[in-house]
Amino acid sequence: MLTVLMVVDIIISVILIASVLLQSGKSSGFAGMGGGESLFGGKPTDMDEALSRITTVFGIAFAVLNVVIARLQ
Repeated sequence: MLTVLMVVDIIISVILIASVLLQSGKSSGFAGMGGGESLFGGKPTDMDEALSRITTVFGIAFAVLNVVIARLQ
């Protein structure tokens, strides 16, 4: 049981790392200088929203799973 949880933990951590790396930075391009879309209240793209949600969900799952693994050891 513990081995299965550790394998799932590794998979979740890889997905979490990938989702963080794929997100666009808050200060990238012209918007980072205070201009561009941020000046006019531009909103994030669908991909940015999806990656943000994925990061949140997998971050919570990662934390909960690590607490469970720590309790079982």
